[in-house]
Amino acid sequence: EITIVTGVQTCALPIFESFDRLPTEKLEDIGLAANDLGMTISHGIAAIGLILAGAAKNDDVGLNVDAVADLGYLLQSLGKLSSHAANIEGRADTHSRYRSIKKGA
Repeated sequence: EITIVTGVQTCALPIFESFDRLPTEKLEDIGLAANDLGMTISHGIAAIGLILAGAAKNDDVGLNVDAVADLGYLLQSLGKLSSHAANIEGRADTHSRYRSIKKGA
């Protein structure tokens, strides 16, 4: 399992455990933690954009080739992590909604 710690949420995300067997409260916590992670990633991507824009406008000191490559790899990693967080959030939300509908039927 992966533990995600965000501003107000700490949640262990199951990797191999089926969401079907998790309590509804844990599903909701997982969804919130994954959403918080996605927001944190978005702020990181925005900060990288600011760095790149500032470097492009600075004629005296820009970014060297290694720094640009590192930022590219970082963006790639953040994109993959963001996709994974969105997938987890969606799965948790789907299971939680299904239970609500099933309970109401």
